[in-house]
Amino acid sequence: MRRVAILIGTGKYRDPGLQNLLSPQADVAAIGGALEANGNFDEVISLLDPTHDEASGAIEQALNSGKPDDLVFVSFSGHGVRNTPGRLHLTFSDTRLDRVASTGLSSEGLQRMLHDSRVTKKVVLLDCCYSGSFADGFATRSSGEQEFIDFQREFLGGEGTYVLASSAPDKPAHEGDNSAGAQPSPFSAAVARGLSGEAEDVDGTGWIDWESLHKFVRAEAERDGRQRVTGFALGAVGRVPLARHVEAATAVRVDGGTSGRPAKPVHDDAGQGADRSDSGTPGAATGRAETSDDTGAAYTGGPHPDFDLRQWRSLFAYHRACLARQSVLQQLPDAKHKDGRQYAPCPMGKEALLSGIETRWRLTGAAETLARGAADGGRTLRYGYPAVVFDTAAHRPGKRAEWKVAPLFVMDVEAVADNGALYLTPVGEIELNAELAATAADLDPPDLDELTTWFRADWASGSLAKLGDKARSVCKVLDLTCVNDLEPGRLRAQLDLAIPLRSGAQNVALLYVADPAVGAAKQLISDLDVDGDHSIKPDQIEGTALAALTGRPAERTPSRQRVTPVITGLSNASQERILVSAMTRRLTVATGAPGTGKSELITSVVTSAVADGESVLVASTNNTAVDEVVTRANKLLPGADLVVRTGNSDERRNEPGILSDLRAARFDPVDVRTLAERLKGHERRLGEIRAELAAVAEAEYRLTALATARRRDIADLPPDLSPQIFSDADTVQRWTERVEKAVEGRWARWWHRWRLRRGLGRELRDDELRALWRFLVTEQQWRTARADLDARSAPDTLHHDANEIRTARRDDSAPFVVGQVAAALRHGHERIDHRLQALADNKQWKGVSSLLQVVRAWATTSRSVRVFPPQAGLFDLVVIDEASQCTVADLIPLLFRAKRALVIGDPHQLQPVHTLDPAEDRRAQREADISEEWLEDRSLTHSSGSAYHAAATALASAGGEVMWLDEHYRCHPDIVAPANRRFYGERLAIRTRTHKLKDPMDPAVDWVDVRGEAERPDGGSCRNLVEARHVISLLRELWSLPADTSIGVVTPFTAQRRAIEDLLGAAGRNRIRVGTVHTFQGGERDVIVVSPTAATGVDPRSGNWAASQHNLWNVAITRAKSRLYVVGDRSYWSGRDGVLAELARSNEKAGGSPLPDDAAREALFSALTERGVAVTVGRRLGGYSCDLSIPTGSGEIAVFIDRAGIDEAACDRGRALYRTLDLVALFEEVTGIPAVRVPAWRCLSDPKGVAADLLTQ
Repeated sequence: MRRVAILIGTGKYRDPGLQNLLSPQADVAAIGGALEANGNFDEVISLLDPTHDEASGAIEQALNSGKPDDLVFVSFSGHGVRNTPGRLHLTFSDTRLDRVASTGLSSEGLQRMLHDSRVTKKVVLLDCCYSGSFADGFATRSSGEQEFIDFQREFLGGEGTYVLASSAPDKPAHEGDNSAGAQPSPFSAAVARGLSGEAEDVDGTGWIDWESLHKFVRAEAERDGRQRVTGFALGAVGRVPLARHVEAATAVRVDGGTSGRPAKPVHDDAGQGADRSDSGTPGAATGRAETSDDTGAAYTGGPHPDFDLRQWRSLFAYHRACLARQSVLQQLPDAKHKDGRQYAPCPMGKEALLSGIETRWRLTGAAETLARGAADGGRTLRYGYPAVVFDTAAHRPGKRAEWKVAPLFVMDVEAVADNGALYLTPVGEIELNAELAATAADLDPPDLDELTTWFRADWASGSLAKLGDKARSVCKVLDLTCVNDLEPGRLRAQLDLAIPLRSGAQNVALLYVADPAVGAAKQLISDLDVDGDHSIKPDQIEGTALAALTGRPAERTPSRQRVTPVITGLSNASQERILVSAMTRRLTVATGAPGTGKSELITSVVTSAVADGESVLVASTNNTAVDEVVTRANKLLPGADLVVRTGNSDERRNEPGILSDLRAARFDPVDVRTLAERLKGHERRLGEIRAELAAVAEAEYRLTALATARRRDIADLPPDLSPQIFSDADTVQRWTERVEKAVEGRWARWWHRWRLRRGLGRELRDDELRALWRFLVTEQQWRTARADLDARSAPDTLHHDANEIRTARRDDSAPFVVGQVAAALRHGHERIDHRLQALADNKQWKGVSSLLQVVRAWATTSRSVRVFPPQAGLFDLVVIDEASQCTVADLIPLLFRAKRALVIGDPHQLQPVHTLDPAEDRRAQREADISEEWLEDRSLTHSSGSAYHAAATALASAGGEVMWLDEHYRCHPDIVAPANRRFYGERLAIRTRTHKLKDPMDPAVDWVDVRGEAERPDGGSCRNLVEARHVISLLRELWSLPADTSIGVVTPFTAQRRAIEDLLGAAGRNRIRVGTVHTFQGGERDVIVVSPTAATGVDPRSGNWAASQHNLWNVAITRAKSRLYVVGDRSYWSGRDGVLAELARSNEKAGGSPLPDDAAREALFSALTERGVAVTVGRRLGGYSCDLSIPTGSGEIAVFIDRAGIDEAACDRGRALYRTLDLVALFEEVTGIPAVRVPAWRCLSDPKGVAADLLTQ
């Protein structure tokens, strides 16, 4: 797949009627710089001041030579002019205004090139006057009314064409502020900034796509206020990745110009020169990209190595090394193990190695024995001073005591034999023991980072005195008691481990061993050991879901072109779409935002796979996520488990009982053949309804787009020419042809005008003729769309039918699953018996492959996947839940065991906790002979990647699309709306049944303004005691809520958590859960109280860290279902960035702010008020608002105006229509008030008729 960009900037013109421009050259440089740095384009061709033939030839060459999977990116910056009929033409250096049709490139000409090309991804950026008329050809729109253009109808075609235009159809574009030299225009500067990282990577693929760029540039234009950016996509073929996001290592920021004074427009028109600014330069505009010193670096070498066997081996070796090193760094010896097999004191007398007074130390006694054992067992030796004894449960009330011992300062060492003696020799850098510091002192991440940075910068060896000073100062910061005087020149020979153990630092040098492969990591490392007997084999990857990480185009599984969903619970269209993809494609990636029915989807995937005779594994790093799906699915099978939960030793002990219950289970007879046909019928009928709704929505969209233009065109007709003359479709068609010939004809124009004069009884001027032609063209399209809509079924009926079918499918799915399971078990007793015998013989892998044909559904945590043999494609389907918290190393074994995979996560929630230092990560890369750029380009790094990002990046590279669970059911709309705006681009349709929430309030979000003092006792974690006391006061008020109302308190800082817990007391903690955000991931509460802690005067490092944790705040606020309270310093947080700042700045004035202008609502409001109706605008009930509320004789009616997906960036219009119907039904259910949907086109074309209809209901 090739990526080619053609960037055209025309600033110098030979025709004196076309004023020279300065910005186009800067536009090309800015956009070209962003594409070359971040776009991974194979070719970026910049054409400055080209002729017509040069520019047209370059575009045509790229479009004609491209292959279907290629991307062609075309941008134009220069003058846009209109010919006599008003059609748009792009201009070049040799364009002549008197021959613009032959020397400029018409919009139709460019459209034909796009239409004729077989390339399916074509992006066009137009930065010129009147560029918004590119689709419909005419740049003569009135600017008096809100304008909609039916791009899909007007555009000549071209599958997969994406257009972004800088101005409205009748408006000028603007140059940059060129007073101090050429600068990009506002539009091009915004494009460059968006491509260089300011546009969002909403899907977490590591790429900025066309939709994200469109939203960013449009928002920038709205902020600027002088241009209306137009954007549309035709024949969309999935997401179009344009540039790497700035957070990826391969992305850099690009300067897009300089800020400056307000712009003056450049007016272009046939026969007119461009207006000049006061300075003599054409226009001035804002548009400077932010600069950054920390730019990262783009990959500047040749193409990255492709995935071959060597590269797979290097990737596995890299992740294996990272896991092993992480395991070593995280291990702390158990203090109570005094047998000398984990640790031993080093009786040096004077500390020799950390101080640097010696280069080695001769091992003796227990230390020598420990070192020799480590060498035999392949374990890592670690040495340090002073030894710290501590209880890991000290900061975790209710946890069982677990005493550890480890040195505070530590380094890797090795035992070297010399002349019969064994010497301890340093082989690594001296480090602060981060695991000890984080566990013993319970430090927050920013505090640990600060301490580590200070330690490295301030470390100086070569002196016992300096070592002692350093040890004492760090102990003070960590609030560690010095059990002995820390005197490295007079070391103690033994640890004091007398019972009861005393927590603190001892004046002892300590040697201990760490296993590179221990616990769950050991199993994962074994899987990645390609040279081992039982591990993943690179030469077997091709037929598995793991091959999808190569980024090669994804194909449907050949034998699985169709699938019948078997859904036993609730579902929506997005869930069904993801389900079908998971059952048919090698890799499916889905974004599961909070509360969007992820567990329901996974359960449906499991039931569909099982019912279709396929094996399926559900895996997650999170036990809670796995157990939720297992519990939900196992309710379907009477007397036995549908999904076998396995994993750790406790779970594995349950497996024989589960299998025995399945073997003994007896189910009622089920007519599976009839149910199968019924399920196929349900799916077929739903498909028909979706198609019919899409057709209705398309017709309503066209009518909405035409309604304003039709009203304007009628008003523009000559006063004595009534539209009633054209009474039917045939008459309109006949007159359209006549008028077109009279306007466009060349040799016989006079004759056609004579015929018109006879037919109309009067002579028409040229402008009157064009006005009549526009009206007739619009009227013809209007009548066609009306006829199409009239032939369709009523949307309300279709919506009702779809809901009824989903209910019937649910009723048929449950017994069908039972019947399919029963049929498999009837023929599988022998296989179950063999498996039970294998388990009794402690042969974990024996009989698994055979058993999966009978017992098809399994679940485990990702680190326990080795309970299944590393067999390529062992499962037909593997579902990886909470993938954004799963590491890449965890992803690899799961994908290898899958033929197909569904990866579900949320890049805007908490990511994996990576404890490996970046320097350690880079060392592992060097050892594995794999480049950082190659890893980053594929989101495969260990210390910064996740399973979700790796899968999403691979899918995007293959031309696939990340799907979305896009309906939210958990939180009150007030709670989730800020997160929806901030993180999810308002893609989520909020469908929470607020009348079923426990104790909701209106509004559901309340900020309790508290101006406390944020402090860091002893330099540790941040706390705010004043804020904590106000939290307790609020909790006392909330205590009166019903006992079954769940309450949680969330804070980002551990010290604040402890302070609140202490004030709350044991009785309060029994009912109210207090924790940091990580402890609430995956959970929910009816009421959440957030304690941000940071306030005015906070230590900048703690404050900046808290403010920058956007994903953390997303998780915090979306745990609340009914109520969200924020107790904190409102003025401090309102001055920050992020969702918490949005809550702090929220407008709480009674009545809210005025609604945005909307022509359809305004027209209907006027029609109703003219009839004396007391209309209420934006009435809000139960967290939802309707457009208008109307009192009638029979009661109140809520009106929802359906704008038919007229938003330029709107997605599937059939889905948008169904969403509106859902919202209307939900409002009626929540409020009890009758609600109706009114299409916008009716409000725009016949508001009085709509008003009359509403008042008679």
